[in-house]
Amino acid sequence: MIFSMTGFGKAEKIIDGTTIAIEVRTLNSRYLDLVFKAPRAFLYKENEIKEFIKRKIERGKITLTLTIESSNLLLTNFTLDQNLVKQYTAMLREASSKAGLSGEVTLDHVLKFSDVFMSNANGETDDLLWKAVLACVDQALDELNVMRRAEGMEMAKDLLSRLREIESNLDKIEALSKTAVPEELEKLRERIKKLLEKTDFDPQRLEMELAVIADKVDITEELVRFRSHNKMFADLINGKQQQIGRKLNFITQEMGRETNTMGSKSSQSDVIHTVVAIKEELEKLREQIQNVE
Repeated sequence: MIFSMTGFGKAEKIIDGTTIAIEVRTLNSRYLDLVFKAPRAFLYKENEIKEFIKRKIERGKITLTLTIESSNLLLTNFTLDQNLVKQYTAMLREASSKAGLSGEVTLDHVLKFSDVFMSNANGETDDLLWKAVLACVDQALDELNVMRRAEGMEMAKDLLSRLREIESNLDKIEALSKTAVPEELEKLRERIKKLLEKTDFDPQRLEMELAVIADKVDITEELVRFRSHNKMFADLINGKQQQIGRKLNFITQEMGRETNTMGSKSSQSDVIHTVVAIKEELEKLREQIQNVE
């Protein structure tokens, strides 16, 4: 089961005259990176939001925007901590003087310190509001995942199509390799005989050396392993497991190793051209997998 790492979801709730709106956008990322945009009084909840998101998203760059508008006292009951404002103002003026800076300390400078705001709301009101926010986030994540799943299904079709193309090229290489080893051995045998036609040599030793060379140019093992990787790749896409992007990426790397080995073992131009075609498809797989969660 594939989920894309890009998507958008939103949700809105109205409780007691307070409107809560959530927007979630996701982009590609190797890890779970959260950008939390919210009113100043809620920024300290970032870690809790991140843990909440982890229940439904494993990785990606997530931008979550929380907007709250209130027509009652639910969110307007904030005051400035006057003592703290005075302390910050004095500290800023002292720092400015010691650094030899010109200009007055303004309210904008002081407001950068979020703890100058005090909430007069009671704990029960805060808890009810935050539970509503989390419910809204949950709804937005569900909508986001519907979009990510739909895009993932389209990606799955593309990935499986490229996998079939790779399998077709493996069939071509296998057919070509059946004649490659005997031909290579016969050419090598003739060259050695010409070099040693005036010198006594052990025919049995020659056959042993040729057997070693035959083993080096045989790509049967690489074909078997490659097809095993293909099956694992397809099973992950068609299975129910989520968050498969890292596994697909690892399997693709293993496919690349087998492809390189087959290319290095063969001197047939048709095999080499087919190996290049497989590499092109693998590169397209890698690019697409970067968007899989």
